[in-house]
Amino acid sequence: MGNKELLEKIWNLENVKRPAVIVEESIGYEPANANTSIHIEDYEVQYQNAIAYYDSLRKDRDDNVPALNTAMGTFVIPTVFGAAIRSFGDGRRYIDKSIILEAQDIDKLKPIPLLDSILGHQIKLVEYFQHRIGGSIPIRIPDLQNPLGVAAMLWETTSFYTSLVDEPERVHRLLSIITEVIIECVNKLKEACPNVVPVSWPWIWAPTEKGIHLSDDTMSMVSPDMYEEYGVHYNNIISREFGGVFLHSCTTNKRYFNSIIKNKGLRSINFAAQYSSEMKEIYEFFGGKAVILPHYVHTDNPQIGTLPEFVEKVLDCWTPKSPTIIYVSAKPEGGLQQEVFNVLEARGFSIK
Repeated sequence: MGNKELLEKIWNLENVKRPAVIVEESIGYEPANANTSIHIEDYEVQYQNAIAYYDSLRKDRDDNVPALNTAMGTFVIPTVFGAAIRSFGDGRRYIDKSIILEAQDIDKLKPIPLLDSILGHQIKLVEYFQHRIGGSIPIRIPDLQNPLGVAAMLWETTSFYTSLVDEPERVHRLLSIITEVIIECVNKLKEACPNVVPVSWPWIWAPTEKGIHLSDDTMSMVSPDMYEEYGVHYNNIISREFGGVFLHSCTTNKRYFNSIIKNKGLRSINFAAQYSSEMKEIYEFFGGKAVILPHYVHTDNPQIGTLPEFVEKVLDCWTPKSPTIIYVSAKPEGGLQQEVFNVLEARGFSIK
């Protein structure tokens, strides 16, 4: 099942004969309860949902080493600072409202103990999965936003972006506190599951010792210089702590390339192709420096052409010196995605 040997070579930036290909093909998935996020304290329901999805996956056609997904949502770290959450009509939960309305509010902001927050439930959930599965199936780390992204979620939008200019000292104080919380969180997650899969998105396997995932979607909302000051600096503190960083940013634009590469221990760059610079430009800059992780999500709109066109575009840019993992999400209705394999075979790549 899977092709861990190929993935390990790619994560080591070795030259390989083809890109790795991860294609989620879910057949007959029926969750125990469709609204998983409303069962924050019901670990068994969330475990049963994760097992049901794992069991529904075809595991004999691509290179993946499937793992159980544990992510409750992006809101978990903000709850350490007192952020409330609320449910929406689709059953998902998000932060209810900003808790920082002006820079001076940071002076009285104090995190609560991790295990007393919803983040505590996220950590306990990973521990519960580990206890139930006994190490026989890999467990994926939850979705971790980088410090700048967490700050943007906590802070009223206009005040946040003006404070990057007007109140840099307070912004840095907040980012330092958030960084400490993220490090404590990851340490507790690793205690709960020592071999946790360190990438939360895309759903791929990577060695635990290579680092930790950070979602960096606030990057494109600030200038490259501001990104280095408020983003890269704190990413690097986390990267040094855990031996590297798997970076996700939906919008990976050429004007940020020279700043992105300053993330120390950059293991991979994952991006939404339809919102980013040309695939060729990304490969020319990052090829051989980090694993390139383009993903295709069927529910994204606008999309970067059809699924076969997306795969063709990646293959046009790939070389053995540009280690790559192509990720294709499951179709909303489930089922096989033979068109991916047809393109690969037509280009002379045999997956199995």
